[in-house]
Amino acid sequence: MFKATKLLLFLCGVFLIVECVEIENRTYRIVGGHVADIETYPYQVSVRELNEHICGGSIITNRWILTAGHCVDDTIAAYMNVRVGSAFYTQGGTIYDVKLAITHPDHVPYSWIMDFALLELENTIVFSKTAQPIALATRLEDLLSDRYCVVTGWGRTLNEEESFEKLRAVEIPIISRVLCNATYEGKIDQAMICAGDYANGGKGSCAYDSGGPLVCADMQVGIVSWGKGCAMPGYPDVYSSVLYARMWINSTIHDSTT
Repeated sequence: MFKATKLLLFLCGVFLIVECVEIENRTYRIVGGHVADIETYPYQVSVRELNEHICGGSIITNRWILTAGHCVDDTIAAYMNVRVGSAFYTQGGTIYDVKLAITHPDHVPYSWIMDFALLELENTIVFSKTAQPIALATRLEDLLSDRYCVVTGWGRTLNEEESFEKLRAVEIPIISRVLCNATYEGKIDQAMICAGDYANGGKGSCAYDSGGPLVCADMQVGIVSWGKGCAMPGYPDVYSSVLYARMWINSTIHDSTT
C-alpha cells in the first residue's frame, strides 16, 4: 500500500484530481473479473516484499520475472521473493528469492514513466503445468485495437462477498492510442497501451494488480501500470507496452549470462 499511495499522489498531481481519497479507495480493487486457475495462467506470479504480496508479475524465463517499475521503487532485492505456481497469493506453489531487481534506466521513480522492471531469481524455476513462461509481443500487429485480451491478478473485488485471495481474470479489449490519448490529454506515449471497456467501464485492473500481465492470444503485450479510478467509463486502464521494452528486456537478460 505504501508504494501504491506514493504513485497515487503522483497521479493526483498530474491529473489535478481534487477528490484523491475517493480515487484511492477505488484503486485497491479489481472489477468485473472471475476466479481463475493457475493452470490456465501458469505465467502469473505474486511479487512479494517481506513476505507480503505487493504486485503481480509474469514468468518470462526460468530465472526472470517481468513486472512494473513502480513495484520495485524503494524495495531491496534481499527482502523480495515471488510465489510461483499457485492461484493463491498467500499459500501453495514455490517461493523463489529475488537476486536482483532492475528497473528500466529511463524509469522515473513513483511514476508510470517507462514503468518496466525485471527480477532475477536466485534459483531456476522448475517448470510444470502450474509454472510456465509467457511469450512476449514481437510485432505491432499484436497490439491491434479492439482485440480482446486477458488481465490477471489478486486485486480486491467490488463485491465484498467475493474472495480476492484466489487469482482472478477479466477479458478486456485494447483501446486505440488516439482514443486513449484524447481521454488522458496526450499523456499516452509509445511505451504505453490502453485496454478496457471504454463505453461502459466495469472491467479492469487496479493497484494490487500492478505489474501483472495483459495477454492477447497467448502473448504478453502489457504490464499493469496506471489509470484514473478503477474501470471507470471513459477511462481505460494504461499498461506498459512490452513490445516497446523488448530490446531492453532481451539485452538485460543476455548481459546477465555473459
